[in-house]
Amino acid sequence: MAEVRRPDFSDGLVHLTRERKEYEEATEPFDRPKVKRKIAAFDVLKEILVEGKINGSGNDGYVKGHRKVVCFSEVPLSAVQHFASPPDAVNARYRYYGISVSKKALFNAGGRPVIYLPDRDATWIPAEEKWRHVRFDYGKVDFTHEREWRIPDELKLQDMPGLYVLVWSATEAKEVQSLQTPLKPLIRGVLPM
Repeated sequence: MAEVRRPDFSDGLVHLTRERKEYEEATEPFDRPKVKRKIAAFDVLKEILVEGKINGSGNDGYVKGHRKVVCFSEVPLSAVQHFASPPDAVNARYRYYGISVSKKALFNAGGRPVIYLPDRDATWIPAEEKWRHVRFDYGKVDFTHEREWRIPDELKLQDMPGLYVLVWSATEAKEVQSLQTPLKPLIRGVLPM
């Protein structure tokens, strides 16, 4: 089959980061956890680059089944501004920090597009593949704009033939370029968004 070329699709997939919260241990059984500290999205990105992998996130309502997953979007880089927010925006789902890899490379590593279905229609999906299911209820729950792909467990970035790094500013791009990371030979470019 011939490859389809369209401006609203991409040969790459983007994993965007966001702030991560670390919590104090509760002193009483029913106490709400208190935020100990927030790690900025740029610092999360630098952790990924230093560790050489993206850890999967778990079953907090968005991931079904028992496996953790790493999430990507096939949104083209030209459309990331509709998907992410600058570092100073409040309550953003994603920031302008992330990794872009080849769709073919992620597919070969076991990544797959998600299956958007109402929960009631997804009973045919085997338990070991539930990580691919994303709830879709027309007019109520709709994440199809994310054009999501997932890979189970974690993604070892050393297994990718190359990658791009997305940052917010040129200053951050210089910081990433000077970062000591095992991924340095794989980084094809650092793109300030």
